[in-house]
Amino acid sequence: MGAVEDLASLAARLRRVEDELAIRRLILSYGPAADAGLVDLAASVWREDGSYDWDAAGAPYEGRAAVAAMLRADTHQGLIQAGVAHVAGPPLIDLDGDAATAITYSLIMRRDAADGRYYLWRVSAAHWELTRDGDVWAVRRRTNRLLDDTGAGRNLLNSVVREMSGAAAR
Repeated sequence: MGAVEDLASLAARLRRVEDELAIRRLILSYGPAADAGLVDLAASVWREDGSYDWDAAGAPYEGRAAVAAMLRADTHQGLIQAGVAHVAGPPLIDLDGDAATAITYSLIMRRDAADGRYYLWRVSAAHWELTRDGDVWAVRRRTNRLLDDTGAGRNLLNSVVREMSGAAAR
């Protein structure tokens, strides 16, 4: 391999690392922004036409504006006023050019006002589908499923991790 090929290979590897870091930062920025009440910043991780499917029994939020409206709603505002933490586990990321998939755990902790203690309220699997426009990554679709006795969260983990494992084998 010549110097030109080495340089091209190095540039491609660096781009991949930079993409993974950008995606990780994007995913991990949502919870703190949402909990700080920074609605526009939290919603900005989605594409304008992005989708947030957070509940198997409910309709997804379609579009960045719908995600922002959910964050402005009394339900979410009540959570952050009482004390809540949306925590994403480190993402497992699969890159494919200008598209990426990530899987994380999503933990929501709430504060019990009676005793001032925090407790783990929800644990979900979160599947993130992302696209890059130019140099900017954004969420095309996020699907959350509770890790409970319905099996929805386990099934989501199963399908995404299998898909990522197949991609890694290519």
